[in-house]
Amino acid sequence: MSFQMIGLAIAAILLVWFIVEKLRRKTHPMSGGIHNDINLPHTQELELYSNSFSHCSRKARLVMAELGINYKHHHVDLIETGWYQTISSAYLKVNPAGLVPVFLHNGHPIYESDDILKYAQEVAGPDAPDLVPDDKELETKMHEWLSYLSISSDDPLAQMGEKAGACIPGLTVPLFVTTIQYIPLRKILVGFLFHSDKKRPAFFSASKLLGHKKILSIPFVKNMTQISQREMKRHLTDINGSLKDLSGPWVLGDHFSLADISLGCLILRMDETGWLEKFHSETDLSEVLNYYKRLQTRPSWQDAVTNHAHPIVEKATQDLKQIRAAEKW
Repeated sequence: MSFQMIGLAIAAILLVWFIVEKLRRKTHPMSGGIHNDINLPHTQELELYSNSFSHCSRKARLVMAELGINYKHHHVDLIETGWYQTISSAYLKVNPAGLVPVFLHNGHPIYESDDILKYAQEVAGPDAPDLVPDDKELETKMHEWLSYLSISSDDPLAQMGEKAGACIPGLTVPLFVTTIQYIPLRKILVGFLFHSDKKRPAFFSASKLLGHKKILSIPFVKNMTQISQREMKRHLTDINGSLKDLSGPWVLGDHFSLADISLGCLILRMDETGWLEKFHSETDLSEVLNYYKRLQTRPSWQDAVTNHAHPIVEKATQDLKQIRAAEKW
């Protein structure tokens, strides 16, 4: 057999492999809430698929810890923590949308983090605290906070002027760029083959090759980050004022709720990316900082956040601090 024939045979095999893999990795949106029509393999009544760095995954783990829920945990990698596990054929059987977290109840998946927060309360034991207050007025306030702090799966940057949560993705970009320096390029390039949103592997590949300084100076990235800074600084100033007027230590006064979990995760993201320190140097956020300290003393924080720290994210966080100090931004 000639070298040309061998080359054609290899090309044909690779093409067939690619087509098969592409079919196995098809993604499509999934609605929130429980899907009783889906039965996934499980070994425990309650199981959680989450990522250590994912903002929404942190919310889900905090809820489990606060409610004292015993569950089996499955760590799922994002490219920022190692590889595109969320678009692997195995994980797409768990969530065809390729998103984390996913909560399983007897094999039935619950999608979307805010739906997971509410569902967890329903399956918690009788001695679990009520993270959703019975008082209708307080419950309404809690849902207002959850909406204000939420990130849309469809358009994460939507409504930055109205929602603090929408500012998170733009302000996480510097840390994304820093984490990606620890990921081999070959793993990033897999996204071009199978990720439904090619902008992600394109951005991460460029970040790997160009470094943070050049990436953050690209006009659309710079503009997105600047708008996110401006809006988040205003949101945090408003939150600081709201916390100052509280009658108790938490968002709903004495009642610790799902709103505190969502707000805590937002502040955590601002802390690890360095924006919290920067904003506090420009405007008074003392109430936000005091509130954050109260959250960090709760046992749930140790269980859900500290114990799930990822070495790549830890290294990248320290790298980003040094970059900020050296470049004074």
